Amino acid sequence: MKHLLYVVLVTAGLALPVYAHTPLTSSQPAAGSTAAAPLKEIVLEFGGDVRLTALALADAGGKQKKVADVPTAIAKKFTLAVLEELAPGDYVVTWRAVGADTHVVTGEIKFSVAATHSH
Repeated sequence: MKHLLYVVLVTAGLALPVYAHTPLTSSQPAAGSTAAAPLKEIVLEFGGDVRLTALALADAGGKQKKVADVPTAIAKKFTLAVLEELAPGDYVVTWRAVGADTHVVTGEIKFSVAATHSH
């Protein structure tokens, strides 16, 4: 029984640093989603206060698209304007943030923009 308790405590201890990082809890557009055109903004929401240090938006060919400058404020939620019209197709947002624990967290969100249908 003591051995099992030791394994549980050691395993729990090893898991703690993973949860210390501040995760991305939601985004608009969501990963894997198809956004309706025109896409006007990108919203990232984190599980705690972070400083967003970088955000880039690129099309499937890797061409960078214009987005608003990354804000300098520490917050849980960031909204950045998309400054150019995105053609229908696949895109990826890559981001980097620093949490209150000083750990850098990074990620990417792949999404598509749907073609507009004219009636």
